[in-house]
Amino acid sequence: MSVAVIGAGIAGTAAAYELARLGERPTVFHQQAGASALYCGALDFEAWDRAAQLAVVSPELAQFTAALGGWELGAAAARVATLEGNLRPARGRDHALLDLEPCAGKRVAVIDLERDDWDGPLLARSFACSAWAKQTHTTFEPVRVRALENHFERRISAYDFAALHDSPARLAFLLAAVRSSHATPDAWLFGPWLGIERAVAAELAASLGVPVGEPTSAPGGSAGARFENARDRVLSRIAALERARVVRIESSARGFRVETESAPMREFSAVVLATGGVAAGGVALERSFERRGGTGFRLSFAAPVAIELDGEVVEGVSSLSSVDFVERGLGALLKVGIAVTEDGAARGARGLFVAGDAVAGRPRTALVAAESGLAVARRAFEHVRSTG
Repeated sequence: MSVAVIGAGIAGTAAAYELARLGERPTVFHQQAGASALYCGALDFEAWDRAAQLAVVSPELAQFTAALGGWELGAAAARVATLEGNLRPARGRDHALLDLEPCAGKRVAVIDLERDDWDGPLLARSFACSAWAKQTHTTFEPVRVRALENHFERRISAYDFAALHDSPARLAFLLAAVRSSHATPDAWLFGPWLGIERAVAAELAASLGVPVGEPTSAPGGSAGARFENARDRVLSRIAALERARVVRIESSARGFRVETESAPMREFSAVVLATGGVAAGGVALERSFERRGGTGFRLSFAAPVAIELDGEVVEGVSSLSSVDFVERGLGALLKVGIAVTEDGAARGARGLFVAGDAVAGRPRTALVAAESGLAVARRAFEHVRSTG
């Protein structure tokens, strides 16, 4: 019995984890970073500004979260700060993000240091003006901290600046700089720089005796890097990981053949596609210049699936059939994906299952991706067992 998982983002990792829990050692094909590596660190089931009530976390999702490490999914919703100056709810968070709910009615210090991508005083004013801060009487105040050792640290990426703080010596320097400010707030909000490998936020909190954390990360920042590290630790234990780009999936008498750029086709009893949508490059925008031109979509590799948008097949383009973004809006890019049946199988391709952002019409959020990966892994396992 063998199952291939294509993609190692949140959905693919969840699928591989669930297959391993059921007794299968999947083969995971993965080559480059996708949307999961770009996520901000907040964990949602749906767009946060449309969340009506606290969603229940299934036992399977809670178990996966515990195995992954680095994610916090408590009994209550969290509230996190964003780089844009908002305070927004989240069902869960990367462990380095500061949960502001326990800080309601208290004083939160926003670190002020000379980085070109950070304006502590401006962010503090924006947070203080939010409806939540006013309702809870929570104050935000900038605190000057001299936490740069070298002039070039003003301009290096947030990822590189966060990685510096994995060093014990650098963490000690940061702690000394914070203490030298002589500020005594109830919590500290840093920028998205609190380590990649180490739990820097937790270590600072233990030393300072108050909560410490980050806001959300920009794409390509520390939260995505921490997810990738956690992902690699999990997959190294439970799966055969192959760093290769898949170019073709085709049906066979025994299931499916998977071909990569560097190796010939291999047989698998079932396949889980977790290749992401437009943002991750799993689905590509295609432009035709024949006649008046047209716009459509295609999968980034060959596979027996249909690309769908609002129930309409939109794979390939012609002058007479195309996607009009003026009419549909750019939000269509977040809905296009592979057409699936109710059990997560690609339509017309029994044994080929789809998870995460690759699925048409699903919310593009971390927890939906994880739940769909877990669900289709169980379907794939059942399919293989039923077909012998």
